Amino acid sequence: MTDQPPSVSEAGNDPTAEAILSATLDTIVQHGLKGATTRAIATAAGVNEVTLFRRYGNKTALIRAAVLSRAQALRRSGVQYTGNLEHDLTHLTRAYQQTLQTFGPVVRVIVTEFPRHPELAEVLDGPRQLFGEIAALLTRYQQEGQLHPEPIATLLPAFVGPVVLPYLIPDLGRVLLHAQLPALQPEMHVRRFLHGRQAAGS
Repeated sequence: MTDQPPSVSEAGNDPTAEAILSATLDTIVQHGLKGATTRAIATAAGVNEVTLFRRYGNKTALIRAAVLSRAQALRRSGVQYTGNLEHDLTHLTRAYQQTLQTFGPVVRVIVTEFPRHPELAEVLDGPRQLFGEIAALLTRYQQEGQLHPEPIATLLPAFVGPVVLPYLIPDLGRVLLHAQLPALQPEMHVRRFLHGRQAAGS
């Protein structure tokens, strides 16, 4: 009899699952995708390696579940529709920043090493779903006439890019400007994003 894999959304209510998923992300940061073996993850989580296979099946599924859990948490806390465009985007930006403060190092490892591990393509399911939710929110506001009607393929990176980039390349300011970049202010980022598009559409 094998254990049933806990759903990702229920992991927070399962201490063992949460310990395993957190240990997976921590181990990726410390040892990279290749070095994050199931044995190393099990040791970090304080469980038997067999437990990982019973719950998740294989390493790829385990990493996917760990990444998906953080993406779903951000979707639940950050992506919301109230009818107030500036409020919703500011709330989302702040939630995104809070998530990346702890999840950013994992994102850097995955983005850097993923080209060498194409077999882990499904690991990106979480970010894909998150970006889909954000795209849907932006599209809804476009349909309501509150946001300039430009292609989502350019609109989404324009909104998400400045939030994510400092966590993907933390030394960007030092490398390009020989100075420390100021922390992104959610309210200012959203105003610039919105007002720039209003000016372009006028």
